[in-house]
Amino acid sequence: MRITARKNSKITGRERLLIERMRSAPLREVFPHVDQLRIELVFNDASAFIPSPQLHTLYPAASAFFRFACPCADCDGEFDLSGAVASLLASSPGRRRIDASSSGRMDCPGVRLRDMAGQKICPMLLDFRLVSAAVRTPSVEVMSA
Repeated sequence: MRITARKNSKITGRERLLIERMRSAPLREVFPHVDQLRIELVFNDASAFIPSPQLHTLYPAASAFFRFACPCADCDGEFDLSGAVASLLASSPGRRRIDASSSGRMDCPGVRLRDMAGQKICPMLLDFRLVSAAVRTPSVEVMSA
């Protein structure tokens, strides 16, 4: 049985992010010098119901995909950390990476469903922290006789 998508089917932003994540290259191909990347996300929108913090730990086999949907279910926005990750993990050819970290803050660029009529931007703020661990190579000691 062949299943086809309906022509009128509408892919949501969250579904699109999942599809793009599945299609992205593994971390080991994009950043071969990185053994682990930890992404800490803390959200705040000054309301009584603050979304839970998120922690994503990526290993070499994980998808090198650094965009995250706004935690508000009725928001169409996303946080793109690709630039922050690239600047943290960029290294010169032939230069060995060391462990590194960086942090920053972003505003959600999306609009919540309840605010669509007024096109009011989502008030969600993201504080993020990126921590990378470089690939460890075993050291070999040369013993002289």
